[in-house]
Amino acid sequence: MLLSRWHRWLVSSRPHSPVAGFSLIEALVGIAIIGVTAAMIAPIITLSVAARAQNQRVEQGYLIARGHLELVRLRTERGWKGSGEAAYVNDLDVLVPLESGATIADVPAPTAFDFNRFCNLENPTTPVGPPCWVDINNDGQPDFALQAFRFAQQIARSSSGIQVPVSFTFGVRVYPRAVAQRTYTGPLGVVPGQVRLTNTEGVSNPVAVQVSNILKGDLPASLGSMCRTLGGSANCPPQ
Repeated sequence: MLLSRWHRWLVSSRPHSPVAGFSLIEALVGIAIIGVTAAMIAPIITLSVAARAQNQRVEQGYLIARGHLELVRLRTERGWKGSGEAAYVNDLDVLVPLESGATIADVPAPTAFDFNRFCNLENPTTPVGPPCWVDINNDGQPDFALQAFRFAQQIARSSSGIQVPVSFTFGVRVYPRAVAQRTYTGPLGVVPGQVRLTNTEGVSNPVAVQVSNILKGDLPASLGSMCRTLGGSANCPPQ
């Protein structure tokens, strides 16, 4: 009996823990706060991921445009050495079809249906140039649509009597996947669209545009040709 009383006295004399659990209402309030916070953060995370993907597409489009520009520049500089004037002219027609106009704004935008084949400039017999699709990840699906052209062209007669391009202005526009895959088939723009997530302009306008003057500089007529390509006339050296 004495031991039993002593045990009850020890138990009753122990201090109670100051830590208490959450009530049901407190737990529900905490869950509600977490839910509201998550709902506020989720759209921000979604927009951030979408903006990053859009910026990546713009960068890829720029690299495509820049790469095609360098390809045209190298082909022009090489000229017809080792291939002949006719092959040189044909290669330029494949790489950069000739358009009329004095400025890039004079060259009209294509339609989504003008892109109907993949670019294949490495084909030795029938190379395929722009307008064409670009597949950057080799999955068989078009990722971009490439339009390239030349205008303000000046020609000169080669030693064999063939008229060959000496200088011209090169232009390239790279359109987004929506155009390449024809999920958008409306009118297309000619200037780069604003990088936004919900506007039509970002779908219809090119993601990248490049313009450059190209010159084959090792001919007697090169200086006068480039002068005329840049808009000169009476003050240019004779061809």
